[in-house]
Amino acid sequence: MRLTKAACRIIIITVRKLLLFLSVLLCFAAVLYVGRFGSTPAFVDRQGRALPGSIAQMQRVTLGGVEQSIIIRGRNARAPIMIWLHGGPGTDETGMWRSRNASLEDHFVVVYWTQRGSGRSFHANIPPQSMTLSRFVADLDELVDLLRAQLRQPMVTLVGHSWGTNIGIAYARARPEKVAALVSIGQIANSAEGERRSFAFTLAEAKRRGNAKAIAELSALGPPPYPLQSIMKQRDWLEKFGGGNFHAETSMLALMWESYRADEVTWLDGHGFVRGAPFSLAALAPQVARFDWMHSATHFAMPVFFMAGRFDRNTDAALAHDYFDRISAPSKRFFWFEHSAHSPMFEEPKAFNAIMIKQVLPVARAALAASPVDKRPPAG
Repeated sequence: MRLTKAACRIIIITVRKLLLFLSVLLCFAAVLYVGRFGSTPAFVDRQGRALPGSIAQMQRVTLGGVEQSIIIRGRNARAPIMIWLHGGPGTDETGMWRSRNASLEDHFVVVYWTQRGSGRSFHANIPPQSMTLSRFVADLDELVDLLRAQLRQPMVTLVGHSWGTNIGIAYARARPEKVAALVSIGQIANSAEGERRSFAFTLAEAKRRGNAKAIAELSALGPPPYPLQSIMKQRDWLEKFGGGNFHAETSMLALMWESYRADEVTWLDGHGFVRGAPFSLAALAPQVARFDWMHSATHFAMPVFFMAGRFDRNTDAALAHDYFDRISAPSKRFFWFEHSAHSPMFEEPKAFNAIMIKQVLPVARAALAASPVDKRPPAG
């Protein structure tokens, strides 16, 4: 049967559209493939040339047998090393830090570490039994030694947030000779007591607001201890009542969207987050529930800085302050943020960055000056 001219034209047009669609699809796939890891911009001078003596690197390094992602950025590669220890477990905060705290890169060599099981450091073959605090501490020790060798510095400053405070506390106690200063934000002090206080606040706030749905759901959960699913339900109401993030524009969802503005953050990070967060939480939440630093970690060999949002009911700021009072250290400072809850470095970034530069940086410099210095130039 012969096709009419009209039918032939329809077939030709259809084939062309199909080919165009396939071409667009292939181009889109190529863009996704090429851009899956992102890039970190160089520091440049006024003429747009790479700034001598600066460092801006994205690396994938093997720590504890697992490939993990790090970004190293500093206007001066000889500045004190500062390592972010993100929260969660499983919540890589790199894009949020790059969006709100990038000015610290002018004063420190800032290292953004995506922990095993999180974001682009998530791999489907990571053994769940390897997800332990001791393994994270060991991973951090390998990372610290890599940085010490690359940047020719004997010590680092650790800055932990929420879950990351556990890693910071444990590492500072295990390897004090490698830590110039310890900074904790939203410190977990005693997990069981913190959860009790968090639940009590959330239920009381639901009653104060007359929120019948919240009262019913929280009453059905009952007070902790309870399973991970119940914790997430309680945290959802806590967030709505201002005990997680004090400002609506700094809710976790808003900050996650904002993080995509960073050059380093791509669709791959979002994919890894969706898979890594529940994996990390399921593996680590039962362990976190047993942490009690108030009675097991009160002596430190380095200066200690605690920072807390006045309205933090996630890890309970008042309990963190009680823990701080028990600590002995060469020096210690506690900073309240009056317009923040659980994440003051995002809710009040200018105030947070100023404290890091004016208070923590001189301490880190002094620690480095008092330690043996390798005069060789930094590697790379």
